[in-house]
Amino acid sequence: MLGGRLGYSALRVTGEDVRMEKLETALDDLDGLLEAYRALGDDARSSVLRRSPGGLRQLQREIAAAADAYAATLIASAGGELSTQRINKCRKDAQAKMKGAVAKQKELASLVNQRRLTSAAWREDIKQLVTLSLHCRAAVAALAPAVDARLAEALANKVLVELREATLLYMASARDSSAKPRAAVSALLAKTEGHAAELAKLAPDMGGQNEPLGVVLSKDVIELLHRTALEWEAGGQIAG
Repeated sequence: MLGGRLGYSALRVTGEDVRMEKLETALDDLDGLLEAYRALGDDARSSVLRRSPGGLRQLQREIAAAADAYAATLIASAGGELSTQRINKCRKDAQAKMKGAVAKQKELASLVNQRRLTSAAWREDIKQLVTLSLHCRAAVAALAPAVDARLAEALANKVLVELREATLLYMASARDSSAKPRAAVSALLAKTEGHAAELAKLAPDMGGQNEPLGVVLSKDVIELLHRTALEWEAGGQIAG
């Protein structure tokens, strides 16, 4: 079960290739959890798991909690860095939330394989949201030597809490095939953009010349937040 569009030029100096490889692994895991959740709710499928409505709903609750735990651990990566150890922790935290589902892995795999679901669109959206959180953490770490630490931490916490909320809200909406995940979070992203702009203003103004990495990363976060909020609010919905 567990196996963007951002301008990444600045990230290349902070291990972009490794980060993106690990991020793709994490997205594979989250794909599997979403697909299992939806498969359990598909009345057109047959499985021993579907013979007990109460048991089925319990499995769905477990898988939803596991996905949320995985994502929360992923976006809390210190400094925005991802590693094999971090992915392993994500998996451990997820599995702790779905002991019943883990015990029925074979039955779940059989149910999922009856009809595979495409997830490319929602996967890219989750990738964008997770990247925003990781990029924000990298920006805060890079800004630390040049700004008021206490004020930066307070503003960064606002941004990171809101990005976490947006990511989990998007995922909850994606589990509902009739919902519109982008519409569910667009207003929150617009609000987060304002807090991210306040954070970027803490850095010394270099007039656009030889800007420190933290400033560059902060501006990238603001730009992506702005574009994402506008696009998603404008009705760029993904298929359910």
